Amino acid sequence: MRCSCRALALFATLTAACTPSADTSSSSAADPSAWSTEGPAPRPASSAPTVPTAPHRWELADRLSSLRKATPRARSQHLSGEHDAEVLANDAAAAYPALGPQRPLGAGAVLVEALYTAGSSDVALYFAMAKQTPAQGGEWEYLVVRADGQVEQRGRLALCERCHAEAPEDHVFGRAR
Repeated sequence: MRCSCRALALFATLTAACTPSADTSSSSAADPSAWSTEGPAPRPASSAPTVPTAPHRWELADRLSSLRKATPRARSQHLSGEHDAEVLANDAAAAYPALGPQRPLGAGAVLVEALYTAGSSDVALYFAMAKQTPAQGGEWEYLVVRADGQVEQRGRLALCERCHAEAPEDHVFGRAR
C-alpha cells in the first residue's frame, strides 16, 4: 500500500519537530534511533531497549474503526499543535477520559490519537500507546503508525516517554468530564 505525499510530509515534520535537543551528533530526525529509549527519559533497569525495525503492519490497524471515540476532534498537543486530532480508546481504556488522570488504566488499555491535517477528513498519522501486562513490564508502549497501518516506530520511545512523564498520573493526559 502506498503512503500519500501528505502523510510522508507529516512524518517528516514529526521527526523534525521531535528530534531530541540533547546531543544531536549521535542522532538525527531521519535516524530511527532518535525514537529509541536512549535519552533522558527515566526507565527501569530491567527494560529492554527498543530496536528499530522495518515498517510492518500494526496488529490493531484493522480494528481502528471499532475503537470508541474518547474525545471530540480538536487541536492536537502533538507536533506544535498544527494538526487536528481525536483520541480513540479500546474497551480496556473505556474509562478514558472520564476516569481523569488520577487513576491508572489497566493492562491492555490502548489509546490512539488520530492526527488530521487541519481541515482534512483523512487521517495523516496515528500516535498510539498501549499498556503492557505486568509480565511484559507493565509500562506503556508507544507507537508511531502511518495512515496505512504501517508501524514506523514502537516501544519505550524516549521522545514519547519524555513528554508523557509530565502527565498527572500513569503517563496519561486527560480531564474528568
